[in-house]
Amino acid sequence: MGANQKVPMFKAIALFLFVILAGQASAQSCPEFFRFVDFGLKANDGIIYRGGPIFRAESLEGQPLLLRERTDCRKVPQIAKDGHGNPIPVVTRVFYNPERTGLALDELRLTTSENVADMAEEQAEAHRMELGKSSVISTQGADFLCVFSDSTGDLSCQLQSPYAGSIPLIVTCDAEVCTMPVLAITDQIFASAVWTIEAAILAAPETAGAAISRMIRDIHGFLDPLSSTT
Repeated sequence: MGANQKVPMFKAIALFLFVILAGQASAQSCPEFFRFVDFGLKANDGIIYRGGPIFRAESLEGQPLLLRERTDCRKVPQIAKDGHGNPIPVVTRVFYNPERTGLALDELRLTTSENVADMAEEQAEAHRMELGKSSVISTQGADFLCVFSDSTGDLSCQLQSPYAGSIPLIVTCDAEVCTMPVLAITDQIFASAVWTIEAAILAAPETAGAAISRMIRDIHGFLDPLSSTT
């Protein structure tokens, strides 16, 4: 394999995670209309029931926030209803409409998994491997530690998560986009995002780290008011 075809380890892991998650659950039929989604609760019998963390599917102004055709609903024994009698489907994954987030995002989704911590740790291990290389440039800010590779032009950053807990948060960037595979909201729900980054910002690791940190805070600022988890 030629040098220009070699895929850095942390990018390969990110790609692997995205492929796995894309096929994680087969979508069930969702209700025609709903204002909230429920991420379900696994009982002692191993069955998923209603009653998990709730997220809004529309804004407080009544504007739809989700890409409904990309919402994966789960078949459960019974679903709840909101105060207006609308169903609250139990979901495995939702995609927010980037245009409705108010952020410069290409993609934002929430997914449920029993392996959130393990997936995040794989990302963190790849980041640590990059830090250990002698050919990279590392830079540290108040809430980030980034490593930039001159040879590939790629950036890997570990950031302080805006959510409670110790699950690591890693963002990787190439010449075009930044990818956040796992932002742990709870130990079973995580956010993933993709956004475009300017080459001039990426070329300055300290500037890039600060820009990525702002985006993480903005994503949290968008999601937090929609959630019943905090």
